[in-house]
Amino acid sequence: MANKKKQRSTAAVNRKAGFDIQVEQTYEAGLILTGDEIKSIRAGRVQLTGSYVKIMAGHRSGRQLPAVVVLGLHLGLAEQPDRIRPLLLHGAEVRELERALRVKGQTAVPLDLYLSHGWAKLKVGVGRGRKAYDKREVLKKRDIERDQRRDLKYVKRP
Repeated sequence: MANKKKQRSTAAVNRKAGFDIQVEQTYEAGLILTGDEIKSIRAGRVQLTGSYVKIMAGHRSGRQLPAVVVLGLHLGLAEQPDRIRPLLLHGAEVRELERALRVKGQTAVPLDLYLSHGWAKLKVGVGRGRKAYDKREVLKKRDIERDQRRDLKYVKRP
């Protein structure tokens, strides 16, 4: 059987969110976009920094579910940069996300925006914000791990 090529291309990564927030759970959501917005994503003109996910009151598509939206997403030359872009999640995921965000200190941010088989997908991370000392601790651990990998790389093997 032939290996199938993975049809996924990353458009943008929110590195700052991965550092500022300790991600406990992730969700994959589809995005409802206009033509010029998807064009901007394909061209790579996307910025996730400063964007966040919010649950808004109201019903989505006739079901008794709240609407989950992403705000602050900058898509290149899109006509409406501050437009609210709805996310597509399963009902159970919406309820789970809503339950997680009710806890004090929990937040949801976009971590990764990519195209999967031609469809725009957003990886949403839910977690707590890190304090300054937590960030320093993470940096320290990364430095130690990097040094260990470097040392192991140059160890002579018999």
